[in-house]
Amino acid sequence: MSNAKESKPLLELLDLRAPSCLEEALGYAGKSRWLGLYWEPELNQVCYTDGQSLGMGNEKVWQLLYTHPEVKPLLQPYHFGDRSQPTEHHHSLLLDRETRKLYVGESEVIESCLTEPPTLALLAALDSPTDVSMMDNDQKRWLNWANVQTRPIIIGSALLVLLGLPAIGFGAAVILDEKDWVEVELPEWMD
Repeated sequence: MSNAKESKPLLELLDLRAPSCLEEALGYAGKSRWLGLYWEPELNQVCYTDGQSLGMGNEKVWQLLYTHPEVKPLLQPYHFGDRSQPTEHHHSLLLDRETRKLYVGESEVIESCLTEPPTLALLAALDSPTDVSMMDNDQKRWLNWANVQTRPIIIGSALLVLLGLPAIGFGAAVILDEKDWVEVELPEWMD
């Protein structure tokens, strides 16, 4: 039995869809697909950024969102800022304006994602549903196996690169361990 502390993901997808008018109500008028939302304790004001520009939003809209009965329990485990906690521990929301998905993560991670469009493209691709209605059973089994096996590796590698950590050799002993190899017979359509 391991006593290792379970690590939290850098970004967590919230079980909540953002209202279609959220960014407009906050005052954002840009065209970017992605928008970071956070509380700035020094200004005592909600702010938004799309990675290229930033602005101050409508405080009342933020309070309505943050205290809404369906939203508050989802955001309660996170710290969105006040003068009692250092800035480096604050969380922000990341809004995908196309899908209306909301993610939460530490402010530095979200800010870094907003300045790296390939990271956001990867996030969108990983969280977009695949149309499996047109696939046969072999294709569905392969897709399921590939998603289960590769998604954590892709996300972890992308975030390591994003954060500037050396990814080469990271976990190679675990990945290349002989007992982890599984022989798989590929379906005909993949030959």
